Amino acid sequence: MRSPRCAHEVAIAGDDLFVLGGADGDGVSGSVETRKVTGDGEWRPAAAMPTPRRHHAAGVADGLVHAVAGITPDGRATDVVEVYDPGADEWRPGPPLPAPLAAPAAAGLGGRLYVAGGFTGEHATDAVLVLDPDGEHWSPVAPMPTPRARFRLVATETHLYAIGGSPGRRRNALASVERYDPDTGTWEPVAPMHKHRDAPGAALAGHRIVVVGGAPSPATDPAARDGTTEVLDTRTGEWVLTATLLPGGRSGLACAATSAYRVLAIGGTAGHHGQSEALPDVRSLKLP
Repeated sequence: MRSPRCAHEVAIAGDDLFVLGGADGDGVSGSVETRKVTGDGEWRPAAAMPTPRRHHAAGVADGLVHAVAGITPDGRATDVVEVYDPGADEWRPGPPLPAPLAAPAAAGLGGRLYVAGGFTGEHATDAVLVLDPDGEHWSPVAPMPTPRARFRLVATETHLYAIGGSPGRRRNALASVERYDPDTGTWEPVAPMHKHRDAPGAALAGHRIVVVGGAPSPATDPAARDGTTEVLDTRTGEWVLTATLLPGGRSGLACAATSAYRVLAIGGTAGHHGQSEALPDVRSLKLP
């Protein structure tokens, strides 16, 4: 990428991949970079978010990218929602959340945007909101069985998967995974991951959910980071921990699938001489 980033977000709209905000080593950024999902992978700038933020959420509904909540440069959680039109390269205000959130997760499913979890103080919430079809009002749906923040919400064609994260700022990471069915409005547990992962990256590649990195135990060892990847086959419900490792452990990264067999691990933080260092690099994993 053009700059290092951690605690950022990614979104794919059409054939365009966007990286939004995060921390760049000098502070909290509102900058946006974009590249084609296919092609040479060259990054170029796009219109910046009006509100710089990190540990926010992003999702796509009806072709529009929504940047949701997060932590602003003053260190406070925000309820601000902003909506980006990729065709016009323009941002506009969206309906604010009912309350500020730090480190929630978001995903689009069935043309609707869902926002789940996040910190409301020291502890994570289990609340889930959906943006009404008019794009102007938030409504609650069934809460997650497990409160979580710094996790990933991944949409398949039929379900939402809440993956990993942490139930509190001073709590260790979760390995649990829960699935939401919008047709029945219910959540159910599915097989947990092999690893506990706080602030991992995750993406849907075909029928598989790929989860990369994360922090295994931020409460006891803030410098700990994981370099492993595991894959959930949504048809069988089974996780496979792959033998492929990142060059080093990292958390606060984001992932995007460029095909059913290719996943990108984008940015994040790595430990360097006892310090956290934001990374600009992008790593590509080919799935079998």
